[in-house]
Amino acid sequence: MKLPIIFTAIAPIAMLFTTSIASWDNASANTLLQPTPGNIDRLAQNQNPQQQANNLVAAGNQKFKNKDYPGAIADFSNAIQIAPNFEKAFYNRAIAYDLSGNSQKAIDDYDRVVQLNPQNLSSYFNRSVAKEKIGDKQGAIGDLDRVIQLNPNYVDAYLNRGNLIQSGDLAGAITNFSQAIKIKPDRAEAYLNRGLAKYKSGDNRGAIADYDSAIRVNSNYYLAYNNRGWTRSELGDNKGAIADYSRAISLNSSYYPSFYNRANIRRKTGDYVGALADYDKTIQLKPDYAFAYNNRGLNRIKLNNFQAAITDFSKTIEITPDAAEAYYNRAAARQSLKDRSGATSDFKMAAELYQQQGNKKSSDDALNLVWQLQNQK
Repeated sequence: MKLPIIFTAIAPIAMLFTTSIASWDNASANTLLQPTPGNIDRLAQNQNPQQQANNLVAAGNQKFKNKDYPGAIADFSNAIQIAPNFEKAFYNRAIAYDLSGNSQKAIDDYDRVVQLNPQNLSSYFNRSVAKEKIGDKQGAIGDLDRVIQLNPNYVDAYLNRGNLIQSGDLAGAITNFSQAIKIKPDRAEAYLNRGLAKYKSGDNRGAIADYDSAIRVNSNYYLAYNNRGWTRSELGDNKGAIADYSRAISLNSSYYPSFYNRANIRRKTGDYVGALADYDKTIQLKPDYAFAYNNRGLNRIKLNNFQAAITDFSKTIEITPDAAEAYYNRAAARQSLKDRSGATSDFKMAAELYQQQGNKKSSDDALNLVWQLQNQK
């Protein structure tokens, strides 16, 4: 038994995040000083508390632009100490917290912003992203519902809500992506995500049509080529799939899934030399990708390079110790080299892991091979 070919689909687009930092209102921009952090204390002598807080936010904004998030957080926090209901300071600190990896503190600040201003769309939207990061999926969906209630044309809210619900509600996800497309027909990501949702629901032709649309909107959209190639391969169009993967690679030569997917198609169609080159590139780009080592090992068996195949299966096991298929495949390679002891040991381990994973048929197959090896004369 060989490990089945594993194709890699791209995940839905990453959850979007509004990083616009709140700044001065236009009405006050020309009347407020925008000092550097060094002259805040001097100015503070002649300023009221709100002016001091404004200047601290201005300093924090500059640090934020320079990606000094801890420094920005410190300035926003000082502004809040001076002006406890300063919406912009809470909002900006929330963004800085999130970008520095502290999603829970970001949520706490967004909570305060929406208390101060229940109409702040960006805070609901950003809070949904932060909630998704900490695993609060329902809370994230609830915030997106609120965004859409406040602004029914908020495209990114439909995209993110579609992403969040598609694991359990593909039809609902498709509806959300369709609404995003209705509002903004030139949004390539919406077609990409709807295509993936259609594929998952079994509508391969519909998926390809959406990937076609994504490419019409953005002819350099490598993810759409990658996913269209994946779907074409499912329909048996290997030539079209290879062409799409090759185009994706020409657009983004650092995107390892396209190399990996093309390698699998090449191996499937008997181009073992081409497949080997693609597996090599996949591993160069992602050295810890267990599937690539395993499938390169299978490809090397086709090239009669059993020792190199064993090395690849061993690397797969190093990365993923419970990979029953890798033990099974290594056993087969060792058997080809007449290493009866090594093959027997690996088949036994494969059988044990398959049993633990609830795959009785594969476990029985491995044990049957153990019996055959032990009874060889």
